[in-house]
Amino acid sequence: MTIARASVHRRSLTAGLLCVCAVTAQAQSAAGDSDVPPDDPFDRAIAHPLLEHFAPRILQGAARTSDRLPVAPPGTTGAMQSGELSALPLLWRDGAWTVKGSLAGTVGLFKMWHNEFDLPASQVTAGYKRDPAWTEYFVEPGVTAQYVLSPEIQLYGGAAYMGTATRGTDYSGVGNTWHGDMEQVYGGIRWTDKPSGVSLDASYGQQEFTVGRNLLIAAGASNGAQRGASYLGPRAAWAIAALGKATWRDLTARGFWLKPNDSTSASTGTRLSGIDVAWEPSGPLRLGAMYVYAPESAIVTRDGLNVYDLRARWHPAPSMPNLWLEGEAVWQVKPGVDAKGWYVAFNLNATTATWKPLVTLRYATFSGDKPDTTTWEGFDPLYYGGSTPDWYQGKVASTFLNNTNLDSVAATLTLTPNERTILQFIYLNFTANQVNAPLAIPSAGKLVPVGGGGPARSLGNEFDAVYTYTFDKRVNVNAFAGYLAPGAGYRELYASQGGSAQGWWALGLQFNVNY
Repeated sequence: MTIARASVHRRSLTAGLLCVCAVTAQAQSAAGDSDVPPDDPFDRAIAHPLLEHFAPRILQGAARTSDRLPVAPPGTTGAMQSGELSALPLLWRDGAWTVKGSLAGTVGLFKMWHNEFDLPASQVTAGYKRDPAWTEYFVEPGVTAQYVLSPEIQLYGGAAYMGTATRGTDYSGVGNTWHGDMEQVYGGIRWTDKPSGVSLDASYGQQEFTVGRNLLIAAGASNGAQRGASYLGPRAAWAIAALGKATWRDLTARGFWLKPNDSTSASTGTRLSGIDVAWEPSGPLRLGAMYVYAPESAIVTRDGLNVYDLRARWHPAPSMPNLWLEGEAVWQVKPGVDAKGWYVAFNLNATTATWKPLVTLRYATFSGDKPDTTTWEGFDPLYYGGSTPDWYQGKVASTFLNNTNLDSVAATLTLTPNERTILQFIYLNFTANQVNAPLAIPSAGKLVPVGGGGPARSLGNEFDAVYTYTFDKRVNVNAFAGYLAPGAGYRELYASQGGSAQGWWALGLQFNVNY
């Protein structure tokens, strides 16, 4: 029996749709200033303090490329408005043109002890680095522009270059790696008819695209291996994303065709196409549905896969908008494949209380393959993204557990003692959905695996503490400590291989900027 290791980023995408809809989920706020709070009290209620501050993966932060349609302050013209640095990131506004620059970057220092629970000597490979300590960084300068053809029609586009690096050797054996290439190159057109409430948006290129809470469609690019920065995971843009969006009042439909930006070692040959529909009125209930088809993939269980997704957010007491439930259910089918996954979460955001406690309790289950059937039942997490409260679950476990054959309970408490300090405490319990079954989907070009996993359901319990000091919404320092205690599945497995599973510690410190 071998240890299943997580491939932290997976890419799958597919064939196209003629124009229904455009920009990424984060880009929906593009037509206005992203610092303006939403008007709806139910949308204001779900605001998460960590999502307002930038840092990839470990601390999610606002999307780096959400400003698809740059909007300048009224009355400003010329280069950098006044010529002073305080005018940044607005570079130019004159007549129909608005041009904004951007600069994002992170430097992170990380240390682990007893990684992978201290692999038994019989399982150690050449790529395994015991108790690693390493540094990662990335830098991403970019520019976005808008040209107003008429009050109803705007053209927009953007480009960004990213350099990523790992110094030292990380937990997965990646060491002393640097890589640089384009992260964003895209263009689009938007038409809006305000009297009817109808708008159309189409874009094409190397760009970000996410759906819902990042459960299936989020991270469109590989990190690590040839590219470095495996733990930060800053690359997210799809190599090609053909997007179309149609909006009528509270209803939005988005069509997409996606090709992932895979590194050579992570290539899966996957393509995805689909449509996502969301009903988001001003009120206590929001609904969404998505269909995804994978017309081709080198992953045998993904090639030809049909994916059906339903999601909802409900505030049961309209007089208490800061209390809500949300959830999502997914079915994945094709000949020889029948998998499912779902989650439900309870949230309370006490913004008027001392330290503004935000509590999230979530249960998630992703099916595992049943050893006694000829059908593959392992859930395919596709291109998930985002750290807790999204789907890179845990500062430690996210490096080796995939969202397949996995049940998890997550309890998160976020506190904001003052305007500059954010504290987060996370508890996660992980169990296998099926014992003696793979903890990952099949590798590209490989047959469906048989067996694997562990002899008992319990995989581990993780405790994380995160401290963030915000200089402002664009600059912050983030430190965390994480501990993952091995469950019976790993203790029994390692004992059978002549080893002893040890508690896995991780520490991290990041400096993050996003202009």
